[in-house]
Amino acid sequence: MKKGRILIKFGQRIRQLREVKNMTQEQLAEKADLHPTFIGKIERAEINPSIITIEKLAGAFNIPVSELLTFPDDKKIFDTKSELLVNSIGKAIKQLEVAFDVARDFKEKKKE
Repeated sequence: MKKGRILIKFGQRIRQLREVKNMTQEQLAEKADLHPTFIGKIERAEINPSIITIEKLAGAFNIPVSELLTFPDDKKIFDTKSELLVNSIGKAIKQLEVAFDVARDFKEKKKE
């Protein structure tokens, strides 16, 4: 069975919002009172979610249903993913700085 374009876009939208909010499928499922595998199936466009499910997902994201059903163009999705990547790199750099500071402090204390 061929997946509908809107169903695919909806799944991409759910994944995009989930990633922007740094949520796992399990966390989203818990907030929306759904099963984690159900979230995965929605994201992969394997199932057609009901209106009630769409309402639960919008509530979990704390956005109106209309915003959940607004599909940004591919450039906006790319920009959002780029922003996520930049944020992740920034966090990794901060973690490396902390690790470096700890190692430097350890080395200095070892000299004493």
